[in-house]
Amino acid sequence: MDDGYVIPGLNEEWTLGGAKLMEWIAGICMSLVISEIFMTKMARQTPVLACILLGTTFGLAALRRQFHDEERGVRNFCMVAMGICPPGLPAPAALQPLWSASPMRALAEESNYMQLGLDRLFGAQDYGLDDDVQQS
Repeated sequence: MDDGYVIPGLNEEWTLGGAKLMEWIAGICMSLVISEIFMTKMARQTPVLACILLGTTFGLAALRRQFHDEERGVRNFCMVAMGICPPGLPAPAALQPLWSASPMRALAEESNYMQLGLDRLFGAQDYGLDDDVQQS
């Protein structure tokens, strides 16, 4: 039955206005918490509570849609912001201990990579680094 075609929306969850159920629940909870802590008369503050509800709901939906893998992307973003390594991701390598998209330009000559001659095997031409060096 698998002919390679993907049925759009087959595995998508229920949404209302692009926000999932948990995002709506988070918006409702946020408006209730704000009303209990800061507001005395809830009937008078209904427009403010509606703005909090909608702002929280659609803010979470917009944050979720910024990542390709939506739920894991938000989880990893929040964990990195708190300084915790996300689960399932390996620790940064000793070769490049920083999380960065920019490649290293040179390695130390005493590193095992250079001593084994792997720089000649996996050269800079494989990654397009020669073009960058020639241009600058």
